[in-house]
Amino acid sequence: MIYISADDYALCDEASKHILECVQHGVLNKISAFPGADESLYHQIPSDVSLSLHINLVDGKCMANSDEINLIARKDGRFLHSFGGLFFLWLFKRKKFEAQVYKEIHAQVLFWKNIIGADKPVFLDTHQHTHMIPSIFRMLLKVVEDEKINLKYLRIPAEPVLPFVKTPSLYFSYSPVNLVKQWLLKFLWLFNKSAAKKQGIPQAVFFGILFSGNMDFKRVEKLLPKFIKLAKKRNNNLEILFHPGYILPNEVCTEIKNAKFKTFYLSDKRKIEFDTVNKISVKEV
Repeated sequence: MIYISADDYALCDEASKHILECVQHGVLNKISAFPGADESLYHQIPSDVSLSLHINLVDGKCMANSDEINLIARKDGRFLHSFGGLFFLWLFKRKKFEAQVYKEIHAQVLFWKNIIGADKPVFLDTHQHTHMIPSIFRMLLKVVEDEKINLKYLRIPAEPVLPFVKTPSLYFSYSPVNLVKQWLLKFLWLFNKSAAKKQGIPQAVFFGILFSGNMDFKRVEKLLPKFIKLAKKRNNNLEILFHPGYILPNEVCTEIKNAKFKTFYLSDKRKIEFDTVNKISVKEV
């Protein structure tokens, strides 16, 4: 199975509309959606598209009582930290941090169960891949266990490097920021791997970190066959991540208040990824 995935559904109406266009005109078959939106928005996704809960701990409003999670959310309910801030809380305030993370993830999962049905298989991932931080990973697995979630798939963004090594023509197109991100996530996976294996967590080979925000057709066309070959060799599924839910400056919804994230959401590279999803062709693994 090849999952062609789009993150950030339910960010706002325009982003969601463009993601649905990728389902209609392209090969998109998996959508990761923020919790907390109007229920009707989730029901617009076709039944043959895998719908994943995009757990959010960094942007927008929390779903737990903000007074009970003051390490990660302000009194007005808006989240306080980016990935880096949560990383440092794991290092220095672990016990209190884990208790609060559990409450927020639990609230989001309960919302999701109400949306899709209590007994339906669940796909999970997180905004900015924050679940790779070991404390968050543990609390996520604890919520899954406590709520007896039928976990169909958990994204593990520990991107293999071999396909990139075998594509020297792309060596000078790497983003230093994404290179650091790729290796940090691979490093954090070392802390989580045994717990995932112990619980038999369903996962896949992952492609979409080193060129995150730059998944244009040229790069994807060169790398995709190598990732497919690697997934086949490992007898595993493959997930390819895009962010095709582009937003034009006049379409920014009021919920997007964080200036740093707003720049990310308004990037013209999202339109490039939208075009890529609608252009690529893939075959099943």
